[in-house]
Amino acid sequence: PTACDGFADRKLGIKVAEYRDCAGEILAALDGKEPRLQAIVAERGTDDDRREARQAYKKLAILIRKTGIESDYRSRPEALTMKWPEGPISAFNSGAVHASVQYMAVLNYPNADNFGQGVRAHEQGRRCYREMR
Repeated sequence: PTACDGFADRKLGIKVAEYRDCAGEILAALDGKEPRLQAIVAERGTDDDRREARQAYKKLAILIRKTGIESDYRSRPEALTMKWPEGPISAFNSGAVHASVQYMAVLNYPNADNFGQGVRAHEQGRRCYREMR
């Protein structure tokens, strides 16, 4: 079980107080990937770095799936606003999903552009998480 369990099934009004722990788990999963990806992009990454980055990505993908964020962002905008009405949560989710996509691109094709975009989105997630506290 994770702090993200059950959010995918929710349709209305997820509040910061109840989502903070889940966001913390997502942020920790992102944090665990960044140093390894940086080494991979710099061509200093080992097979262990690649393996651990892929494992961290799997954990991150599971957490994101448990929140329903990806499907929410593909749905109608009003549904998104109803489920995630608080600004810091919406901004955190946007940053986390974008970072996840960019970091996966780096795993598949190591490059500084996707890594840089992922780092910026990751930092957005960190800032928004701090706003949730």
